[in-house]
Amino acid sequence: MESAIDSNQLLFWVTLLAGAILIAVVVVFFVLFYLRIKNHHRELALKERQNYWQQILFASCDPKARIVFEPQRLKEFKNNLHIFLWVIQKWSQMHQYVRGDADDGLQRLANKLKLETRILAVMKTNDSRRLIACCIALGDMQKLSSRAVIRLSELVEHKSGMVILTALRALMRYDAKTALPLLLKSVDFIAPERLVTILRECPPKLLTETTSKIILDDTPQHAEYLLRVLKGMEVSVSEHFIKALLNRFASNENIIAAALGLVQSPGLLPIIREHVKSPSTPIRIQATAALARLAEPQDIETLWQLVCDSSWWVRYRAAEGIFEQPSVSTERILARADGLKDEYAKTMLKQMSVEVSYGTL
Repeated sequence: MESAIDSNQLLFWVTLLAGAILIAVVVVFFVLFYLRIKNHHRELALKERQNYWQQILFASCDPKARIVFEPQRLKEFKNNLHIFLWVIQKWSQMHQYVRGDADDGLQRLANKLKLETRILAVMKTNDSRRLIACCIALGDMQKLSSRAVIRLSELVEHKSGMVILTALRALMRYDAKTALPLLLKSVDFIAPERLVTILRECPPKLLTETTSKIILDDTPQHAEYLLRVLKGMEVSVSEHFIKALLNRFASNENIIAAALGLVQSPGLLPIIREHVKSPSTPIRIQATAALARLAEPQDIETLWQLVCDSSWWVRYRAAEGIFEQPSVSTERILARADGLKDEYAKTMLKQMSVEVSYGTL
């Protein structure tokens, strides 16, 4: 009797537990279904907002288009940070593809939306991502207020390197003379190649004058960094700067080599001729490359001596210089090469003749 009662109680509790589990599964299913529907509606609403602002951006590039904002969308733009950041990022991206009237149209749109004022309000934060987006947008403005310039200048001291970089890029576009010294003194945390892309927006004369002054007053480490930047920019530097650089850093072979790599003036040939004799391989490489570019008839024999150097790169640059001489044919060069005792020199000259024949020089 008691055993039957126990079995019935057990069955009751098992049935109750199974029912509870079933109910829980059904509830979870409906909750997940509801969340999925809700997320789907949210995605649709987001897509509609993005499509709306995308059309506004396209329309702003047409000088004949008349833009009227939907009140609801304008309200969302003012009050929803995510929408605001999305719009200003797309607005900045548009600047990469448009010029002239279209660019003016984007600026008119920014004026209508009071974009700068709203950006400055959003920039009252230390959030790096938000600041980067805002700095990029300010850099694409045709004009900046004094408040915007002050805020960008403050960000030069930010803990994030990318915030500093985007703030300085924006300043560079507005006032290169003010921004350039700050930029050159603050960016040895990034690769020179990346800095070169920003500096291409700077007037070449201002760039060379400012950079030259900073290099001559700076530490050897930072001077090396900035010389790599100048090399990447492919700008001309003065003979006076090269001489001052060689004098200022006379004991630093890396800087001497970098300085010789910037030489483009025949007026510095006497200095180059001295440095091709240097015991330092990096210096000989750059001096030989410079001699190959600027060689006068009296330097041809020096290039033939250098093609027998122990350094592969010195031999290569010397061979380039020999083959670049307009008065000497390839046949005559190879005939003389056959008489050399240095087998490495022979090989290099033959290699260079093949490169010349395929037009790779």
